[in-house]
Amino acid sequence: MSIGLSRKRALAFSLPALLAITPFLGACFYIFRFSISAETGTIQGFSIRPYLDLMTPFFGRSVWLTVKLAFIATLIAMVLAVPLAFVLTSLRSPLARRCLTVTILLPLILNLLVQAYGWILLLGPSGVLNTTLRGLGIIDRPLFLLFNETGVLLGLVQTSLPLAVFPIVSSVRGLSQEHLEAASSLGASQWQTLRDITLPLLRPGLLGAASIVFAFNASAFAVPLLLGGRRVQMLGVAIRDMISPLFNWSGAAAAGMILIGITLFVLVFTSWLVRITSRNVRD
Repeated sequence: MSIGLSRKRALAFSLPALLAITPFLGACFYIFRFSISAETGTIQGFSIRPYLDLMTPFFGRSVWLTVKLAFIATLIAMVLAVPLAFVLTSLRSPLARRCLTVTILLPLILNLLVQAYGWILLLGPSGVLNTTLRGLGIIDRPLFLLFNETGVLLGLVQTSLPLAVFPIVSSVRGLSQEHLEAASSLGASQWQTLRDITLPLLRPGLLGAASIVFAFNASAFAVPLLLGGRRVQMLGVAIRDMISPLFNWSGAAAAGMILIGITLFVLVFTSWLVRITSRNVRD
């Protein structure tokens, strides 16, 4: 009786969230229906031609570039997020903790256009970085850090870093101090404690954060468009070009479904890894 009541309560608490994602599920169904339309501009008939038309080297390079940049940006963001999470949880001063929290959250608070133009002012040929380096005599010619993969990577890491930090913060706060104290009392060094105790305990949180960051980076549009231009054709930019100026709505919908499929595969695979990892940690 109590189990049934608990399930009903869980369903009641999750009902608002289910209602909130219903429009998203409806939009996904609409995109899927458009992706198998026989016409490029309207939903009419059924055809797999939009998917077949995407089987080109150009679209394949776009998919590979999206996966590559999203993976590299996720890896860099995770490396930066772990020490930030430890610093944030170790701060004793509430004021210092709030200031660091706001600083980490800034990429989510500021508009993406403002951030992108800030990167342009910083990294452009006549930007702050190149001007400073040339003034110090370190370089003779400007460094080309915009409208290439380097600029896109910097933008992706900056905008996705908060999404990596705060899930890891929750995992760090859940660390058992007893395990760490036991390892220290047995003579383990800090590196051994980090490798054998801390990271295995943090692994579920790390994998969950990495999946969120990867999904965010793979679907990025504003950052690759503004910092990469036409030279870095990630899937978000490619889908935008199919819609305007080509007005190939069915092709854009098919490309969007492929992007959704890649993201869902990564999320499902990561969830499986988290489940296996959590089971191993408990054992």
